[in-house]
Amino acid sequence: MPSQAITLPPSTNEGGSRYASTVRTLSRLPLLSFGAYGSNGSLVHRSSISHRPRELFLADILPFRAWRYAPAAGALRDLIAPPYDVVDAALQSRLYARSPNNVIRVDLGLTTPSDNDCDNRYTRAAALLDNWKRAGVLVRDSKPTLTFVQESYVGPDGHPRMRHGFLAAVRLHHFDEGVVFPHELTFAGPKEDRWRLMLTTHMGLSPVFLLYDLPGDQITAAWKSGPGRSDPVLVVTDEQGTTTRLWPVDDVELIRAAKQALSSSPLIIADGHHRYETALRYRDHQREIAADKRASGEDRGKARAQAAIASATVPASEYVLAYLSNMADPGLAVYATHRLVSGLDPQLVLALPHTLTEDFVVEELAGPADPQTAIARYLERNPRGAFGLWSAHLPAAYGLRLRDPAILDARVPGSSPAYRRLDVVILQSLVLDKALGISDKTVTEHHVTYFKDPAEAFERLATGEYQAGFFLNPTGLDQVRELALGGERMPHKATFFYPKLPTGLVFYDLDGEV
Repeated sequence: MPSQAITLPPSTNEGGSRYASTVRTLSRLPLLSFGAYGSNGSLVHRSSISHRPRELFLADILPFRAWRYAPAAGALRDLIAPPYDVVDAALQSRLYARSPNNVIRVDLGLTTPSDNDCDNRYTRAAALLDNWKRAGVLVRDSKPTLTFVQESYVGPDGHPRMRHGFLAAVRLHHFDEGVVFPHELTFAGPKEDRWRLMLTTHMGLSPVFLLYDLPGDQITAAWKSGPGRSDPVLVVTDEQGTTTRLWPVDDVELIRAAKQALSSSPLIIADGHHRYETALRYRDHQREIAADKRASGEDRGKARAQAAIASATVPASEYVLAYLSNMADPGLAVYATHRLVSGLDPQLVLALPHTLTEDFVVEELAGPADPQTAIARYLERNPRGAFGLWSAHLPAAYGLRLRDPAILDARVPGSSPAYRRLDVVILQSLVLDKALGISDKTVTEHHVTYFKDPAEAFERLATGEYQAGFFLNPTGLDQVRELALGGERMPHKATFFYPKLPTGLVFYDLDGEV
């Protein structure tokens, strides 16, 4: 089969007056001001409605000409991969074996003992992308599009859901500009890895997951009543059972209305903080290169300032590949990441039910014989400030409920009350640090392992591989929003947004213009 770009569905307003009415509604939304940030990153003023001139925008999105796998490349299921940060060595090997065109070979290539500055997984990724383009494995859309996405999945809690969103190019902003807000801390190692890959390939591979805040979600409503009424262009089911459906859309009115609606919303990074900060670094690097090229006799400082001003043509490096979903989407869910500990003095673990009574109401859980069900029911009854504890070395499962939130005031100084009320902060401060002596600096390396699936966590505890497990409720979306817009970042593994959109659905070319 010859390689060819995806044929887009008709861009007419199919769906009739309901679609047109929704698009008109989008264009009348008021602008919101979500506060300005000072030079030190602190919030200067709070959210307010502002009827400012339409020329002043917050978030800015653009459709783009995506590179996509051609039909000749193989079945899409064999070509996509989870984001790099959830791929271990075993999964990496399976993905390699699945297809010579699997995106893992670019996004997280294998290393070899002979790797050097001229031949390494980053240079091999760039060469492979070039080969795929020349061979027609990847083909580029003929028109700029937004790609609407519908995901049907079953979460770790066993409940089926459907999440909506879309892929777009989103203008990059430093966090102190008050447009894009992070909610988690980042680490130097992953950012350096992503930087070397982006600098070598000049390609956006995995989208950053961004949340916008539009009650009612007129963007999704407009898509559903228009282009979404047609069959998806692509459908793929991954090995976790998530079915992803894609609709590339070049409807000018829908794109314009979506741009205008999002100009009234801040964007919160749900997942992909390292990728976003890497894209910022790449953008600034490209600006420096452009400024140096323009210098030629001019004052270099002046040239750099001029290069930062938007021109009639917009470099692709000014934007980042992103998947956007509404915070009010019924299918959007945050799940918990549970903590299992090992390598501790056994007496510390045996003493936990007594030691923790200083700060917690400790309840021996009765009822079902299996600890997983008992803890799940306890957490359901106590949605905030409570934890489940189980160890094969203890006589029962236990529920832990914080006695007084004021306990955290002295232990976590310099933070807001909202930050101190986070379950992950309470657990780290009062249980892992105070009761078990596990400080933040040693958590990941030595004593704590993170589990998304509670069933797997209980299985590993039962084998004795881990000494004890602490089970949490998910961080609330309201907490994510409050802390992000307030300028605070949560600890590592505070949120688990699921499912993660596969890598390989679209590729965003960073060379040239959007």
